[in-house]
Amino acid sequence: MGILEFLVATIPVVMVFSIPLYAIGRTFNQKDKKLELRELEEKKELERLKQENFVLENKQMQIELDKLKKEREERTLNEPKKERWLIEETKEEERF
Repeated sequence: MGILEFLVATIPVVMVFSIPLYAIGRTFNQKDKKLELRELEEKKELERLKQENFVLENKQMQIELDKLKKEREERTLNEPKKERWLIEETKEEERF
């Protein structure tokens, strides 16, 4: 049996087995790529939700801050004399 006969016998066998192996490998690669794509989409959605939550929290914090400022302004308008009195009292205590 010569080298030519050996090649004629082995090349078809190798090709018959290599084509399905290639297809199997490609299928696994496609599944991996699909999983990576799904993971990226989920990360993108998570990041969008985080951003939306951040904006909502900032709006809520701004509302609370405005409310506190308004309350402080009302207190200062209603009690400016009392604060002065406390300052004068402290000055008198320092004298003695």
